[in-house]
Amino acid sequence: MNYDGNRPIYQQIIEQVEQWIVNGHWQQNEKVPSVRQLAEDLAVNPTTVQRAYSILEQEEILISQRGIGKFVTHNVGKITDLRFRLIEAHLTAFIIQLQKFELTQSERDHIIERIVRTANE
Repeated sequence: MNYDGNRPIYQQIIEQVEQWIVNGHWQQNEKVPSVRQLAEDLAVNPTTVQRAYSILEQEEILISQRGIGKFVTHNVGKITDLRFRLIEAHLTAFIIQLQKFELTQSERDHIIERIVRTANE
């Protein structure tokens, strides 16, 4: 992982875990790496991973089973909500960037249509 020095590492870990879940790298009901293992894999302090995992548990994205470990939620609705939230964030960032170019609505529509057309090919 390449960390952005302008944002807390735990937040970046949360975002990475969310991407892993949305992209299917970590499946629904799958046991996730322990705090120590993920900290070692990402070369960060275990406390940082614990903070990220705790927030993901509060959001019910990860579920803790005492004595067994942490798992990706089995709640399909939570994963769907997460997927939509991430898509919205990406689209919002894209629209903000488009606005900086001071394009007309017609020009923005044309760009979006071209992107959609290319993606569907």
